[in-house]
Amino acid sequence: MLKFLNRDEIGEPPWDYDFLYNLPQSEYPKYLAKIFNYRTGEKLPLKWDFRNRVWIINKNKCKTFNQKLQWIKLYGITPLMRYCTDKVKVRDYVKEKIGEEYLKPVFQIIPNKSQETMRCHCEQVNYNLGLARQSGNISSDDTLDCHADIKMSSSARLCFPKFQFRENRVFAEFNDRALVFKDNDNKNYDVSAYFDQIDFDKLPNAFVLKCNHGSKWHYIIKDKEKYLNTTPLFEITKSNINNWLEMEYCFLNGFEMQYMTSRRTESPNRIIQPKIIIEALLRDEINISAREIEVYCFNGQPKIFLNVKYDTRREITCYNEDFSIIDLVLHPDGKNIIKNEKADDLLNQTFVLSKQLSKDFNFVRCDWLVYKNKLYFNELTFTPYSGFIEFDKKWNEKLGNWIY
Repeated sequence: MLKFLNRDEIGEPPWDYDFLYNLPQSEYPKYLAKIFNYRTGEKLPLKWDFRNRVWIINKNKCKTFNQKLQWIKLYGITPLMRYCTDKVKVRDYVKEKIGEEYLKPVFQIIPNKSQETMRCHCEQVNYNLGLARQSGNISSDDTLDCHADIKMSSSARLCFPKFQFRENRVFAEFNDRALVFKDNDNKNYDVSAYFDQIDFDKLPNAFVLKCNHGSKWHYIIKDKEKYLNTTPLFEITKSNINNWLEMEYCFLNGFEMQYMTSRRTESPNRIIQPKIIIEALLRDEINISAREIEVYCFNGQPKIFLNVKYDTRREITCYNEDFSIIDLVLHPDGKNIIKNEKADDLLNQTFVLSKQLSKDFNFVRCDWLVYKNKLYFNELTFTPYSGFIEFDKKWNEKLGNWIY
């Protein structure tokens, strides 16, 4: 029988990030069960796998919504779910399913492979010409002792170590501190200078800076000039974004494995390459309040709708698939005001659109932003609140029955 740890023994992410990051994968179910019990009061059914001599989650004994999300996190993440977790790649999925008119405007994505340039020192002309044929932009008057500007992707840059360069400076004029990961083509890429590639001159006065491989990893910039001229704020933003780019979100909030980046080369199907994406701020710049709609979809069928208005607190109205108001609250804290607002045409639109986006998944939450009475896609959420939701047992079991 498992021993469930108390608060002092477990701690809370990110306090134990390093421990979770270095934990053997065989230990994930056992530790997840401990955190799950601590966070929700529920027990996660485990069984002993005699063949592999490890604890695993017993899928047949998972009954509640929360329990089933725990199983999905460790065993149910598909390549398409990983693809759609990437805030950059999911845009292609949405464009294909419902059209690009529902996508928020994007100003920059870092790295932008078509714009990356690096100066290298060529010591071996034959090798250099071979590389030139791959990257396609090199000076035509190369000599044995030449300089050349080569346009290439971040993964191609890291192919340079097989060539000989003066002073062994692979990132000669690009970066002094190269943090190297692997992408899904098993090539290297570097994230430590991504923030410095942002072209602030080309950005509007208001925008959102975010990372594509986590949740809530973003900064809302309402006044660009003030932001750029406030050194402490700018440096804090840069430092935090650089830290996020180097982190695995899945080890911050209970093994949400769809967020795994491809640094873990033993799992080649994990495809997220950390990036910075800069989007339009679709909110009133004076009053930062906003409206969002969250649609819980089960086997391609939208069943639960949350109309959420943010101000100093969240004002929430919850509906079923017939748009009748129900007494369900799916947010795990007390910062909510329950409202009873009549459903409008935008909620009806999210039904049709969410049905299109969710048909490839057993469960997904389709998130929408309302701006100037128009719907914009926010994201696809596969494990809301990491499955640590505190809500009525009746609803916990009912929603669990819808996942199969």
